[in-house]
Order: sequence, then C-alpha cells, then structure tokens
Amino acid sequence: MIAVVLALAACLATGVILRGGWTSPLKTTILGLDPQGLGISALSVAAAWFFFGPVLGMSLIAVIVIHEFGHVAAYRVIGHHDASFRLVPLMGGYAISSRAPSSQEESVFVSLMGPAICLAPMVLAMALVPIANNTFPSAAYPLFIFASVCGALNFFNLLPIWPLDGGRLTSTILTAYHDRAPFYVFVTAMALIGVFAVINQRLFLLFILMMGAQHIMQTGGSDGTAPYARMSKKRATLCLGAWLFTAAAFAWGGLSMILRFI
Repeated sequence: MIAVVLALAACLATGVILRGGWTSPLKTTILGLDPQGLGISALSVAAAWFFFGPVLGMSLIAVIVIHEFGHVAAYRVIGHHDASFRLVPLMGGYAISSRAPSSQEESVFVSLMGPAICLAPMVLAMALVPIANNTFPSAAYPLFIFASVCGALNFFNLLPIWPLDGGRLTSTILTAYHDRAPFYVFVTAMALIGVFAVINQRLFLLFILMMGAQHIMQTGGSDGTAPYARMSKKRATLCLGAWLFTAAAFAWGGLSMILRFI
C-alpha cells in the first residue's frame, strides 16, 4: 500500500510539473487526427501487435504514447501550443513543434520530460503487481510487462547516443562544462556500444550508431538545432543530476527486460 501511495504521489508530482501542458488554448490535437496520422498510428499498433504479441506489443505502444505526450506537454508548458506527435511503425514516435526551444534549459526540459513522464506510470504498475497477484491474477503479468518495458525503453532512450533523447541531453548539458565534452562522450559511448552490438549481433544498435556518427561528423557533437545561450554550470549540474537520476530509476525498473535483450 505504501508503494501505491508513493506511486500516486509521483503521478501527482508529474501533473504539477507539467501543469499547463495537458491542454492547448489553440485547441490543437496531441496526436494528429488527419487521415495520414490515423493511418500511421493504426499501422504502428498493428505492427507492434504482430511482431511482439498483444501484451508486449501494446505495452510498447502505451509507453511510446506516454513518452511522446511528455514531450508535447513540455513543449506546451514553454508556450509551443502547436506541438503534437506521430507514431512511426516499429521505430517509436517523434514530437514536433513549429520552432525550437529558446534556451538550453527549455531544451533540457522538453528532452527529459519525454522519459520522465513515464516514471510515475512505471512505479504505479510495479506497485500494483503484488496487489493484482492476490486480487486479479490475470492482470499481474501485463502490469509487470508494462513496467519492465517502460523502464527498459526509457533507459535506452536516455543513453548518450544521437538522435535519442540522451544524445540531445548530452549535446545540451555538457557544453556548459566544455565545448568538446559532448564530442568526447559521444565517441566513447559509441565505441563501447558498437563493440557490444558487434559481439552480441544487435543490428538495430549499429543502425542507431550510424546516425550518431553522422551527427558527430556534421556538428562535432553539439546541438545544431538552435543558437542557444550557454546555461550556467550550476544549472547544468542540476540538469545532469536529473538526467542521471531518471536513467538510474529506469535501469532499476526495467532491469529484467534489459537483461533479457543484452
């Protein structure tokens, strides 16, 4: 019961942090309701169901939707009321806005809130598993899978690889310490993950590493989307702490799923 109360408190805290981001005065939709958007979304759901099965597939879709909504809500908090997101079959999704954030702090907020909004649902699902085992056993397994997927997917997303959110956070935060710090972190992370991908034959990781290598060659590891003024080292340290804490929480929550696929 204490775990459930803490999980509900986390949900409440998320709602407070994203207050103003749940709705838009422009009455714009979060997930595009045009025929193309609906078609791609339906194809994403069908592909996830077909390739991963109903429980794992729908857990993936649910986590991606929550994750992308976190980006959209964060965009709207900073005044980007046109923000929305799209699902991409077997690739996840992406949030869009007509303009880039106006500061490094806003960029970190938008990038981090995609994964961070998933913390509360992950903890709540994990807290409900033992209760479901005693009262509604058939719900325990889907809750556990959802929590595990939530942790594993968002932990992976926070790794310092471009174009993942962790790559964007690397480019944005680490420049406050040294201009070349993102480059060094990217190269080191890509080398380690590349060796792991080759040894374990993870082709999807090699594909992402190729995109990361292209980003480094084009920008040198910096975030080239907007000419941001550099944040202070104090604020960068707070942002770095929030990033690492979020990644560690997801590593803990998704450990069983992470170990399953490495």
